[in-house]
Amino acid sequence: MSQHYDIDTLLDEVVTLPSMPTSLEQVTRLMNDPNSSLSDVAKAISADPSISLKTLRLVNSAYYGLGQEVKTVDHAVVLLGGKVVKNLVVSATVFDAIEGSAERFILHTVGCGVAMRSLYKQPALSSALESADEGFVFGLLHEIGRVLLAEYMPKECDEIEALIAGGTPAYLAEREIIGVDHAEIGAKLAERWRLSETIIGALSGQYNIDRCPEQHRVLAAFLQLANFLCEASGYSSEELATAVLEDEALALTGITPDTLPAVLQAFYESRREIDELFSLSA
Repeated sequence: MSQHYDIDTLLDEVVTLPSMPTSLEQVTRLMNDPNSSLSDVAKAISADPSISLKTLRLVNSAYYGLGQEVKTVDHAVVLLGGKVVKNLVVSATVFDAIEGSAERFILHTVGCGVAMRSLYKQPALSSALESADEGFVFGLLHEIGRVLLAEYMPKECDEIEALIAGGTPAYLAEREIIGVDHAEIGAKLAERWRLSETIIGALSGQYNIDRCPEQHRVLAAFLQLANFLCEASGYSSEELATAVLEDEALALTGITPDTLPAVLQAFYESRREIDELFSLSA
């Protein structure tokens, strides 16, 4: 029988959260320094070859549709500005973290990023986020905790997979086997990486809206919806995953059961973007 943990005990005894990547740490510091320049930000990114390459591949993807080739990080920073580039660096960092994961999991992760970006046209989400790119980051991060579970608790993950195959949603299977779900772990990782309180709160509450502060519940609800859209469109993280969308979460998004099919269709039409972005993890 597996041992049950609370989140603090799990992180003290079993799972080690990775430190904030150096490139992301430096970009964050520079963005908060009024005396720094965009050139300084570009140098910080360029110092990490893997992150630099992934950032440029993201910028030049059809997903961003810039209409011109961006050959250097300096050009990307000048063209897009600091805030957009920071979102790109966070995205590149996540792509770095999920390298080597199962293809299905990577497609699901990318799919949730694309889903959040496509949902940005919904008034409730666009009023809660600064940009569609920020929504993409939220989606990419939504299951990052599962990467850590796979690394540190492979035996327990096998038990979790067995429950999922039997129809139990992943987060409930995790709670049953270890007492903690990947959303809690992901929120703690976002906290360690000094990401925004908005991201931390939304990640924490994506499967339990009441678990996050009230001001973040709309974003948590949209993360649940993005996950549902992926599960319902064939981009599930497991072959037999159960799609879950709570009535409370749907109500918070402002989308109704009558308008949900159109939202699902709009996301399904984005599958070309998912396939293109998937290649960034290779």
